[in-house]
Amino acid sequence: MTISDPMMLTGYVIHTRKFRDSSLIVEFFSREQGRIGLLFRGARKASSKKKPTIGAAELTLFRELSVLQVSRGNLPLARVVDSAPRPGRIQGQGAIIGMYVNELIYRLLGSFDSQPRLYDAYAALVRRLIEIPFDLVQLRRFELILLAELGFGIDFSYDASRGEQVLEEQDYEFKAGEGFSSMLTGATPCFAGRELKQLAQGEISSMGQHIIKGVVRQTLHQLLEGQKLNSRALLEGSG
Repeated sequence: MTISDPMMLTGYVIHTRKFRDSSLIVEFFSREQGRIGLLFRGARKASSKKKPTIGAAELTLFRELSVLQVSRGNLPLARVVDSAPRPGRIQGQGAIIGMYVNELIYRLLGSFDSQPRLYDAYAALVRRLIEIPFDLVQLRRFELILLAELGFGIDFSYDASRGEQVLEEQDYEFKAGEGFSSMLTGATPCFAGRELKQLAQGEISSMGQHIIKGVVRQTLHQLLEGQKLNSRALLEGSG
């Protein structure tokens, strides 16, 4: 995709890496174009002690920015125009969760693929990262929205093996890419139909969180083709 005129983008820095002497390549998650790589020249101090350009200090994680994309191509030039107020201090579990969702977006979203619903869910999650303790239900909801927007939504109400609604008294197993099926073989883990029906209604209990965590992990394993998430170990250690 290319553009012929400058374009305003609203979004968040997901990942940065150094480029040449004083520039940064920024993976930017925008509402308008989804994930996009942008080049910010002079965004960091060069060896000559030259000061970074105005706005470069705003290129931090978890802060909504307005940037101007000023060129075309696969790595457009951009500059910071405005930024939201700095969030409260994000630390501990909140910081680890932030790293995890950023890695999911970086690894799973294609470039120039606008995802406004996912963007809004991400922005809402980021605003809550300062909370101590963090409510993990919010993370579970975000993961489900992410999978749905990628075309891998989880239907907790449907028995794929029988083509009917799940039954409260039945136990089910889950296979990524297929969904829930009546458990007839004693396979583990198994999920109670009554819990699945609650999840289908948007009610997330402690057991519901456990179920979501398990099926999301299976689905991510498939999407990532078995590759590990760098942030996974930290996330597991944070509870």
